[in-house]
Amino acid sequence: MKKDWTREELEEKFIGKMMAVTIPVNVTIEGKHRIVEMAELEKILRDAEVITQSECYCRETMGNCIEPMDGCLSVDDAAREDIKAGAKEISLEEALEAMERTSEAGLVHLAYVFEGKGEPEVICSCCSCCCHSLGAAVRFGYLGHVFESCFIASHDVEKCQNCGACVGRCQFGARELVDDKLVFHRDKCFGCGVCVKTCPASAIEMAKRGIPPS
Repeated sequence: MKKDWTREELEEKFIGKMMAVTIPVNVTIEGKHRIVEMAELEKILRDAEVITQSECYCRETMGNCIEPMDGCLSVDDAAREDIKAGAKEISLEEALEAMERTSEAGLVHLAYVFEGKGEPEVICSCCSCCCHSLGAAVRFGYLGHVFESCFIASHDVEKCQNCGACVGRCQFGARELVDDKLVFHRDKCFGCGVCVKTCPASAIEMAKRGIPPS
């Protein structure tokens, strides 16, 4: 990348602001960010009472990719707080259009659930070349420890044309061309769905984790 978050920047701006807590032995905690595909994202937005939109801090700071910039949304309580700070309130239709545009651009929709909340209140459109969370997890190998998703992609070998169109779209390195053959690393897939639209042979489908696609 032209510019990456250094370990020092991550520690100063993000990790350093996290509060440490003592966790008793044999206690299970949930602390993962949720990667959502378009159907999940649409439900979150349709259920929201208030939606705000802002530009991406990470892409503005890093500058490795800059379009589209307006892919960060907040809903309900987080949106109300953002409005007080001058954020722009948008309609459901505007929010869905923005998320469709970021998906077409190959960005991953990452939903943040805050402590004490049951549902996501912030949705970011992320890339591994600029995003501090996604980029750091890809670089340092912490994807499975940091992110979770309800969906996973498939790979229909019979339909696949081995064109490689999906390879560059995958932010997680789940797809690569080896000797002109498409290889799908299922264990690296986080079900964001950005690969589906770019496949000219319709060789990729999304399915719930644990349930094969029909």
